[in-house]
Amino acid sequence: MNADQNPLSSMFEMQRTYIEASRQAVTQSIEFQKEAVEAVIESFDPTASAQQDGVEMTRRAFHAAIDGMEPGLPADTTEELRSAVDDQYDALVEVHGETWESLEDTAEDAIEGYDELTETQTEMVDEMYEMMSQAMTDAESMSDGTTVPLSTDE
Repeated sequence: MNADQNPLSSMFEMQRTYIEASRQAVTQSIEFQKEAVEAVIESFDPTASAQQDGVEMTRRAFHAAIDGMEPGLPADTTEELRSAVDDQYDALVEVHGETWESLEDTAEDAIEGYDELTETQTEMVDEMYEMMSQAMTDAESMSDGTTVPLSTDE
């Protein structure tokens, strides 16, 4: 009996369609996860820059406060305050840059590991779906459309 005459052919075709749709959904899910992680990494530079701008803004605010106090303080005191503020903010800016650089390096290393993991996962998913597809093809080729009784109880 050929495939056109086999009443199970449409069932096998429907199962193949389902398997392929499921395969695509899993593959897209893995790809979405990779893209989400990459988007987080790409957000590091703008976030670090915004924080750096905030640090510089607060430095300027301290300088403005010192400017406001200057008429009531001795000249040496205001210069010492400005110097102390600048020293502290210079140290903060340095630590800030080092911290973001370290965070980015660590995240990039993690991404490399994650990429390897998702590639392995994708290969395993592909292999699993290929095996399922082959099993479906084998089952279909063994089927000739005849029914077989489930039990022979008489």
